[in-house]
Amino acid sequence: MRAAYITHYADLLGANRSLLELVKGLREGHGVTPLVMAPREGDLTIALREADIPVQVFPFEPWMTERWYGGGPHHRLMQYWREEKAARARLRTNRQLLPAMVGALRAEGVQLVHANSAVAGIAPMVAAQAGVPLVWHVREMPEQHYGMHLDAGRRGYGDALTKADRVIAISHAVEADVRRYAPKARVRVVYNGVLAAHRFAELAVRTGERWAVDAPFTFAMVGLIHPGKHQVEAVEALRGLLDRGIEARLVIVGAGREAPVRERIAQLGLSAHVELTGYLAEPFDVLFRSHALLMCSRNEAMGRATVEAMACGLSVIGHASGGTPELVQHGVSGLLYPGGALPLAEQMALLAADGNLARRLGEQARQDAAARFSVERSCAEVNAVYTEVLHGR
Repeated sequence: MRAAYITHYADLLGANRSLLELVKGLREGHGVTPLVMAPREGDLTIALREADIPVQVFPFEPWMTERWYGGGPHHRLMQYWREEKAARARLRTNRQLLPAMVGALRAEGVQLVHANSAVAGIAPMVAAQAGVPLVWHVREMPEQHYGMHLDAGRRGYGDALTKADRVIAISHAVEADVRRYAPKARVRVVYNGVLAAHRFAELAVRTGERWAVDAPFTFAMVGLIHPGKHQVEAVEALRGLLDRGIEARLVIVGAGREAPVRERIAQLGLSAHVELTGYLAEPFDVLFRSHALLMCSRNEAMGRATVEAMACGLSVIGHASGGTPELVQHGVSGLLYPGGALPLAEQMALLAADGNLARRLGEQARQDAAARFSVERSCAEVNAVYTEVLHGR
């Protein structure tokens, strides 16, 4: 089987890390011959070439963007028209690139197009022009989580999802979001394969390290720094713990909109208790010196960072919404909270005051992650979707 994978960016962050593991697993375990198409060079294209996976670069544009409007009505109207003009320009660019991308697919004998994100709006155009089926891997809830604007509108987005031969949703929460736009879409839920089985086993050996060091109870957050991730709420909750006399620290791993987070840290006098590491290619060293993970997103699609933390034997305190409750079972493999700094602080205090509870929840989390979120399992399920789609054609 020959498949082309279209991704909307070239950094090696969550969606593309999952893509890299998926492509390698499908090639090695299921005989899929991959071709990856990216809009530019970046860490992803470097990693692909190091793995001897063919990659071609075409400067296509996303069909979803974040928009901000400010000022009076006149200013907002002018901003709106500028955004609409930019959207039309993006569509023109993508249409101009279609012949070259379709030619590349035909030259490689590609039988199926796999879109790696809801944002890769050129994928249905490419698949239709090439006359091959489209499998659309939706890894996000674009409007709810990131406040993305849909260039094609909700109806256009829904029509494209409906026409896809199959939509793969990375959680039931994402499936429900897809059906908001496309009730009749053919959706299959396949959880991301986060780590290979052997990697889960390697990490399991190190789970006791954090308990051998006498240090304040440390909470970690891993991922893009963004208002939708609610790092500020975690900072405020930490202040609540310290005010109760509970010694604790917070380590925030990631890059993005750091200014509001740093401002709140300074306002609450927490500079000595919060560490911002910036982007790290691998978060495991931080996870092994932490005692629990915070996942505060309201609309997290699945949470790769959640599974990585669970694999390291960390209990997770997650917001009781989105895909997080599908990963974390309250009181068994972690804790859930309904939102707000005070309820979050209450759950954090439970773990910080009872290391045995944190350790017990973390061990169950480790076992759950290894059983449910291996690359091997995910690749087998995705390959079954491919087979089903191609036989249907």
